[in-house]
Amino acid sequence: MHFIISFSFRLFGNIFVGEVMLASLSVVSAFLLPIPIIFYELFVGMIQATIFALLTMAFMAIFTSAHGAEEH
Repeated sequence: MHFIISFSFRLFGNIFVGEVMLASLSVVSAFLLPIPIIFYELFVGMIQATIFALLTMAFMAIFTSAHGAEEH
């Protein structure tokens, strides 16, 4: 189950970097430049959440499936 922790750190890192980039660009240009970056960050956030959900679903399907043929 360590994959959930590593995915969580990865998703947090991506969101944190986007926020730092947005904050640093808003210091340079306060009004016009951050608007496209905000939309870009929303787009990247949706993609990251989708990838996180798909990978979690795939790993949970692998972990919950039977590992060997049972003989009766």
